[in-house]
Amino acid sequence: MKTANHFLKGITILLFLIATSTFSQEQFYVNVTTMHWNMNLDDFSMHEWKAVELEYHQKVTMKNEYILSATVLQHHFTDDSSEILFVTTYNSWSAIEEATKRNKELEKEAWPDEQVRKAFLRNQAKFYAHEHSDEIYKTIPGAKGLEETGLPLIYYVRTSYFAYPEDVDGAISDEFISMLNEYNEVVTDKNEYYKAYYPQVHFYGADRTEFLEVFVTETLAELEKGLAMQGKLFRAHWNGEERENEYNKVMDKYLTGIHGDRIFSSVPELYKGISEPEE
Repeated sequence: MKTANHFLKGITILLFLIATSTFSQEQFYVNVTTMHWNMNLDDFSMHEWKAVELEYHQKVTMKNEYILSATVLQHHFTDDSSEILFVTTYNSWSAIEEATKRNKELEKEAWPDEQVRKAFLRNQAKFYAHEHSDEIYKTIPGAKGLEETGLPLIYYVRTSYFAYPEDVDGAISDEFISMLNEYNEVVTDKNEYYKAYYPQVHFYGADRTEFLEVFVTETLAELEKGLAMQGKLFRAHWNGEERENEYNKVMDKYLTGIHGDRIFSSVPELYKGISEPEE
């Protein structure tokens, strides 16, 4: 399977999942690799898949000092039930390449016998189809960091699109960031139902206009409550038509108004947080 094994081929994977408050200030690179289940695998076992990935996670990912954070997200409500997202976070562009090299070194340490190593990686690869896609994002200020938990979580991913106004150099400006920060301070940060929030912008991939916001909750019911609370907090702060028009004027300038929604669930056993000590 030429491209199916994300680790065998050294595909770097990162996203929006750092479990620390430093995320809100520092900039990180976030690359999302979307894999797909091998639908032709007759003897597929979720238990076996998780055991194989957990072994790799413990022997390689957890020991790779260049990987700040990693997680795995499965389809919950998306347009493709075969999707499985592998997500890793790095603190610099150069760390991506270094992490790939380090993965290879750790694989050899974990499985010194070449034949045994190849057999493990082939077994890992069998769970995935050949096709995959990669997107890399950069974080922007305003994140609400996740406090680590062993529970599976819901990840609501909202994708909006920049409008690129002619009088602005680039997709975003200080005006947009200022308004977004104000919104997050009075709405997102005060929303008791959101366990975490991660805003990020396109860096490398298919669509340079993408603006992603990721909201993390414990359950779908909590997500629904969080969305309702979002509206209440917004109206409480931007009270009155004039104030609301002020907000909308800025956002309508920088965003097209079109957005897409996807919901994933996490695999807590395959999570690595930034604050965890190296083994």
